[in-house]
Amino acid sequence: MEHNLKDLEHLFHPRSIAIVGVSSNPEARRRDRFLRPLLDFRFEGPIYPINPKGGEILGLKILPSIKDVPGVLDFVIATTPARFGPQLIKDCNAKGVKFVYFFTSGFSETGDNEGIELENEMVRIANVRGLRIVGPNCMGVYCPRARLSYRSDFPKEQGSVGSLCQSGGNSIMLVQMGASRGVRFSKVISYGNACDLNESDLMEYFLHDPDTEIIAIYVEGVKDGQRFISVLTQAAKVKPIVLLKGGVSEAGTRTVASHTGSLAGSDAAWDALCRQLGVIRVYTLEELCDVLVTFQFMSLPKGHNVGIVGVGGGASVLATDECESNGLTVPMLPTKSTEELLKFTPKAGNIIKNPIDSQVIFWDPGQFDNTIKILSDWKGIDFILALLGSSDVFPSYSGQQSMYNLMAKTMLESIFTSSKPVAIVLQPGIYPERYEESFFAQQEFVSAGFPVYPTVERAANAIGKFIDYHNRDN
Repeated sequence: MEHNLKDLEHLFHPRSIAIVGVSSNPEARRRDRFLRPLLDFRFEGPIYPINPKGGEILGLKILPSIKDVPGVLDFVIATTPARFGPQLIKDCNAKGVKFVYFFTSGFSETGDNEGIELENEMVRIANVRGLRIVGPNCMGVYCPRARLSYRSDFPKEQGSVGSLCQSGGNSIMLVQMGASRGVRFSKVISYGNACDLNESDLMEYFLHDPDTEIIAIYVEGVKDGQRFISVLTQAAKVKPIVLLKGGVSEAGTRTVASHTGSLAGSDAAWDALCRQLGVIRVYTLEELCDVLVTFQFMSLPKGHNVGIVGVGGGASVLATDECESNGLTVPMLPTKSTEELLKFTPKAGNIIKNPIDSQVIFWDPGQFDNTIKILSDWKGIDFILALLGSSDVFPSYSGQQSMYNLMAKTMLESIFTSSKPVAIVLQPGIYPERYEESFFAQQEFVSAGFPVYPTVERAANAIGKFIDYHNRDN
């Protein structure tokens, strides 16, 4: 059956929502799991809790059936056991529902004939009226503009990253990790087993979605390889795509089958596909988040040459190795620049090369300004990497004047003057109180619009991929 992609607007911007499986029993598990986020996000349309036993939940009357919902109903969230799926689809067809999202598991991912047949039966019934199924075995839809979310702790601000994520848990981790580093999403959808609505449908939607500027994918397997390649090819021509493939090892491939019931495909084939199409392939959720941070906040450097300024001789040595091993170049500081730095930087205890290792400049805004200006004026580099090491190696400060606060304030006052792109490496503290300090310092940099990374290696890897992506046709 052919489906109009414009109809997916009702998936991300539903006018009304019913949640099947809520309970007025305060002891019931997951009684308000999907209802509370909608209320916390202040979803503007009507919300209808459904349970044959009736009652009330969070101030809303519980209706006994989908059939009792008044007016138009676009979107149904199902948390009921798998065996009730076919009948629910029949009720939704009768009501004219456009989308049903099944949080419920127990379908094809089990590998059992019963679960597979239940899933196939639901699709057959849905196709009679053109009803679309999301899932089963997934978390659903997050769209800040529509005030639609499956977690209360997700950001309410809209962003430009659209994500299709086969795993519900990974979708949560991606949004939460991104949120702490300033990444905001246009839409996120967890689609699980993809019995009906699949990765190709969603990719095609994001391709044409004006709110989505970059597409992030977590995929374990595909339903129709030929169509997926076709849509991915089209999308990669107009938008950056960052792809994380789950299940690349032999054991991981087995796990994919039991997680979403998908066919994983060979790792070599995925690698070749990404290289051919210019898709940025990553291997962890953390790396995926790093690349998104880079695209969101980093101005494009003209090349791979980096100037490093930071604290710690050993840290500077390791930073050089990590940059070089990730495809960046750390050129030697020219004599003229060294002489200018030595006018205000003592030789003793400092390294005036590249990297520039000097503790003094982080406590004196004027000296940091001068250092940044000298690096910016040096034509031998294309961007600056500023290292803010762990404050655990420094003495404690009372009140708000922690080492992180002092150094972050000094850096922020200076890096705005740079004529070259600047990225920040902020190493988290080891001890709890210092870790908290580093988090607040990170928020200061994020609010100012700078990309922040926890290690030099992760910064170099993401920035290198960012530069290579933009230079791929040169």
